[in-house]
Amino acid sequence: EVCHLMRSYALLVGVLGLLSTECRALAATRVAVLRRARAHAHSSHGPLGGARGGGRVTMIATNIRRLLSSEAAELASELRELGLQQDPQVVFRRSLDLARALNTVGTEVLSGGLRADSPPVVLRRLCEELGATYVKLGQFVASSPTLFPPEYVSEFQKCLDSTPSMPWSVVRPLIEKELGRPIDSVFASVAQTPLAAASIAQVHAAKLLTGEDVVIKVQRSNVQDSLRADLDLLYGCVRVLQLFGLATADLSEIIGTLREAIFEETDFLQEAKRTTEFAAFLARSEEQSAGVTVPKVYPQASSQRILTLERLYGVSMADLEAVREYVPQPELALITALNTWVLSVLTNEWFHADVHAGNLLVLKDGRVAFIDFGIVGSLPTKTSYAMLEFVKAFPTGDMAGVASSLAQMGFVKEGEVDIPAFAKDLKEVLDSIDDVTQEGGVVTGVDETQLNRLVASVGKVAAGYGIRFPREFALLIKQVLYFDRFTRILAPGLDIMKDSRVVMNRPPPEAQSDAGTARDAMAMALSDDMLN
Repeated sequence: EVCHLMRSYALLVGVLGLLSTECRALAATRVAVLRRARAHAHSSHGPLGGARGGGRVTMIATNIRRLLSSEAAELASELRELGLQQDPQVVFRRSLDLARALNTVGTEVLSGGLRADSPPVVLRRLCEELGATYVKLGQFVASSPTLFPPEYVSEFQKCLDSTPSMPWSVVRPLIEKELGRPIDSVFASVAQTPLAAASIAQVHAAKLLTGEDVVIKVQRSNVQDSLRADLDLLYGCVRVLQLFGLATADLSEIIGTLREAIFEETDFLQEAKRTTEFAAFLARSEEQSAGVTVPKVYPQASSQRILTLERLYGVSMADLEAVREYVPQPELALITALNTWVLSVLTNEWFHADVHAGNLLVLKDGRVAFIDFGIVGSLPTKTSYAMLEFVKAFPTGDMAGVASSLAQMGFVKEGEVDIPAFAKDLKEVLDSIDDVTQEGGVVTGVDETQLNRLVASVGKVAAGYGIRFPREFALLIKQVLYFDRFTRILAPGLDIMKDSRVVMNRPPPEAQSDAGTARDAMAMALSDDMLN
């Protein structure tokens, strides 16, 4: 894999040269020469080695025709635009970073610290050494079991984000540059030691001049330039490989999805917008607005790389004893959080797609808080209805219905799936869920590695029938896993499918907008089905 990466770098540079005007003209001349050589090869066993040499000539001629094609010209233009957006200093720095990372990981392999025969382990360590972009790449792999092999998904769950925090001497100028004014004109105080630090940003506690306690999310210096250089290079390599038939359009699409997801996560104005939108979603329901909150955004103290939010004081929903201090009946906090998230899936344009224990809090006043809207998911109406069909079919053992609904969730041409055969193959995979989650008839829950393997197994069976699931499919299931964990911790005796306090088991609120009508109709049907 490392060799493939290095060859991709070299290939990209070489192809960019070939695509220049002068080289394309030279290549056109060579085509004529190669055609004559090919004719000679077919007529004799001369210097080119007969039929074997003719095969080489054919391959070379095919590749040159690809270089001269309109597709190559469009790709050259696309890559040229990407190249013009790069900072040469950043590209040089990242090249040095790559050399250092390869040296570090290579030394670990040679010393026996890493298994050379385990590519997932080597690539995971390489991603950790390369920093922000590749840590995010590792996290993307770990969260996408329908897109990557299970051994890579499992290994990349260990991908550590151990980036050291930026010193205050770097942070203060960054804040002042982004806000365009002295830090003392906005904040009464800012803690110089961060509350937390990661590859993209770090968080500092602060107090506004108006007295409110806030947190400042500060993006790392030059991280966007480094991300753009790395991601554009990955994208360019894959597109060139695709041109030569060495990579599929699916791989290009995955890299494109990765670029879009990471660029969105580094746009703090977008995160601020989502936080405000979720607050508006909560305000549409009296129950949600009373028991659930999100941090208030302070636009006057925010920018694309600086985000200032209300500081919320609470505890993780995964800490039972701490939750009990604020909510005598912890299951009430769980039900409130679950209802809010389910309603966002069914009636909102998007849902929070990273509700791990650090992003779901129980506050001192008993309210539940959703924080960090850097990762969200969105389900098309078609997928929402397919999910409804799945919920109806699975509990009753209707495997044909399960197969049909999964086919509708994925990308496949109408009529191509053999539903009976697909249903038969799925039965073994779905039956294994019972084997994993039940011991002696008691539901025990699933750890993340097991869940990813199950999702990947379903995806593998589906792939055999030409079905490819969107990434949102895995995102949705992972959030369900998080809530499964919270349920086991806070309310192990709660029957989510029968408890009338759970929103799926009662009629949902009326549709609030035209955009949500289809989702609300689906939610109503789902509730009716559950009640019956």
